[in-house]
Amino acid sequence: MIFENNSKLKIIWNLAWPVMVSQILQTFLEIIDMYFVSNIGVNEAAAAGIGTSVIGVIIVVTQLIATGTIALISRKTGENDEKGTLEVTGQALILSVAVGILISALSFSLSASIINLFGVEVEVAKNSINYLKIVSLSIPFVFFNLTGRAILQAKGDTKTPMLIFGLMNLVNIILDPILIYGLFYLPKLMFVGAPLATAISNVFASVLMFKTILRKIFNNELKKYLQVLSVKISLIGKILKIGSYSALQAISRPITGLVMYKIANYSGTKAVAAFTIGGRMFNLVFIFLAGLNLSISVLVGQNLGKKDIKSAEAIVKDGIKLALINMIIFSLPYFVLAKYLMFIFTKDIEVINIGVNYLRIVYIGVIFVIYPVVYGGAFIGAGDTAPPMIASLIANLCFKLPMAYILSKVFNMGANGVWIAISLSVLLEAAIIIYYFKLEKWKYKKV
Repeated sequence: MIFENNSKLKIIWNLAWPVMVSQILQTFLEIIDMYFVSNIGVNEAAAAGIGTSVIGVIIVVTQLIATGTIALISRKTGENDEKGTLEVTGQALILSVAVGILISALSFSLSASIINLFGVEVEVAKNSINYLKIVSLSIPFVFFNLTGRAILQAKGDTKTPMLIFGLMNLVNIILDPILIYGLFYLPKLMFVGAPLATAISNVFASVLMFKTILRKIFNNELKKYLQVLSVKISLIGKILKIGSYSALQAISRPITGLVMYKIANYSGTKAVAAFTIGGRMFNLVFIFLAGLNLSISVLVGQNLGKKDIKSAEAIVKDGIKLALINMIIFSLPYFVLAKYLMFIFTKDIEVINIGVNYLRIVYIGVIFVIYPVVYGGAFIGAGDTAPPMIASLIANLCFKLPMAYILSKVFNMGANGVWIAISLSVLLEAAIIIYYFKLEKWKYKKV
């Protein structure tokens, strides 16, 4: 048999497809955003890329809360510990709001200093700062939304978060042209309209998420909800301990991404624009992988809670096979149709050519991302998040950054040197996480 168990395959799919739909909607939103912004100009496209990359670094801080929440709630769900589930939910929501407010204040006040680190052109920097300041105001709502999503997903409900975030994206898409071009007698905000639409949609989603958590987790009993909001240091410590490794791992990617923007900028604004557009296109590859990662995390956690190690192993094996199929399917468009994909977003020939090289070179390495995705999901479900962090830090911080600089500047390979470094870093990360997974310590991790 190709797969270990068809019934488990169905369970994986049932958890994965709503996450896939969410990823599709999010990717569609990003594509729509980039379409509107890139039609304003190349500088605006570059600014949006830098601004969203900074926000990307900020958002992954939610892993500090979300990963520990998924590990603990999925484990307690497997153990049928309802009281423990409610307690974890309460502490996770407290953390989400507290950390969100802190990060929001820091991001807003330091926005100019952060953007100036990139050394981009004055107009690009100005737009990037505006983007970052506006979206920063909605960060507490973003943290609440993503933590609420983790709570529901860990319980095995991936459909409700899909609906909430789908509505959020719909609001964003509707607001984009209205705010950017000043429709319905509203002022014409141009570039500023894009981040403002994002901020408003985040607030809208928080209202829906609060109502959903209250209904699905606390059975619409506000008193029960308020009871679990008292701070429990020991439980908060468990969430943060598990999540800290995952947060460091997640942060390493966008931080290196930001530095890679600076390195790519050595080759000019058009290289940055190609990097931005190509990066958005790669989101399509991760649509299924994101759903698969979440499914593996939840199912491994629940099965370890039931002491069913054999089922946890079978789920991981099937996950690798499914991930490989996904990568094979996407190999055709990214290698053969790369030029046409880039042409959708820009008519600038130089940007198209740089972007084509980006898609083809990087995809060679990205094929091996199946191991960090699937094995990483298993580690998260087990609450053993240190190995994925180690793999990510070594590959992204210790290897990719210096290699990108050396290839692009020392060997004068320009943007292609950056793309090669990205590809090689994925191979290295895969090799490291395979090593740790084969040690099998994740199967017996206590949380």
